Amino acid sequence: MRPCAFLLGGSLVAALVVGCGRPAMPEQTIAEASITATSIPPTATNVPPTATSAPTRIPPTATVEPTSVPTPVPTVAPTVAPEVVANDVNDQPQLAEGQAPSVHAQPVAAVEPAQPVQLSIPAIKLSYKPVSVGLDKNRVPVVPKHDVGWYNLSAMPGQGENIVFWGHVLRFIATPDIPAPFARVKELKAGDAIVLTTAKGQEVHYKVTQAVQVTPDQVKYILPTGKEQVTLVSCIGDNVVAGGELTKKFRLVTIAERIN
Repeated sequence: MRPCAFLLGGSLVAALVVGCGRPAMPEQTIAEASITATSIPPTATNVPPTATSAPTRIPPTATVEPTSVPTPVPTVAPTVAPEVVANDVNDQPQLAEGQAPSVHAQPVAAVEPAQPVQLSIPAIKLSYKPVSVGLDKNRVPVVPKHDVGWYNLSAMPGQGENIVFWGHVLRFIATPDIPAPFARVKELKAGDAIVLTTAKGQEVHYKVTQAVQVTPDQVKYILPTGKEQVTLVSCIGDNVVAGGELTKKFRLVTIAERIN
């Protein structure tokens, strides 16, 4: 498996320059203690006979009725258990308010890291098979003219990191009939879905969380983020001209976080 590699330093600046485009605890049951009553067996006392009198028989003593001893009720301090409440969504238990949680949030489903082979964005009817691109001999990212480029020095789906795609938003003069892949990316809004299909046949879902305009020197958006997300880098065709000269060229960076 190929580890993720990320460019640092000046070549990343060039990268943006060229990259247009959860039952309550059961109550404790206390067994009642009981004491078995003891029956006292009848006793008889025989008096030895005397020389001048007939033997005298002493009648047996009366049988003592057993006395019932009240069952003692022990006092036991109740066991304190954390209060739980039912979760209406998935019937998983969760601690009531005020209790400190003992587990982390449920992780997303496991995905075997693999190259993305399909990029779909239903909201703008975008569906492309990304082309794996790296750097040219000058260490500048290669951006396909008419396709979406997956920057193969960024992450793959399932690696828990930043997955970067490049794409143009303007058509080329020589091929005006071929649409630019990222022409409608600027129409995306928070919550819109992005779906990646991997070479292993798994679909991984993301939702758009933000879109920002950046200058080419703001390379942090294509660096590792510590979480899995999709980053779309595209040129929006807006330039800042001062004194008749191009001074700044903006990029549109659209970010989507993983949801499954």
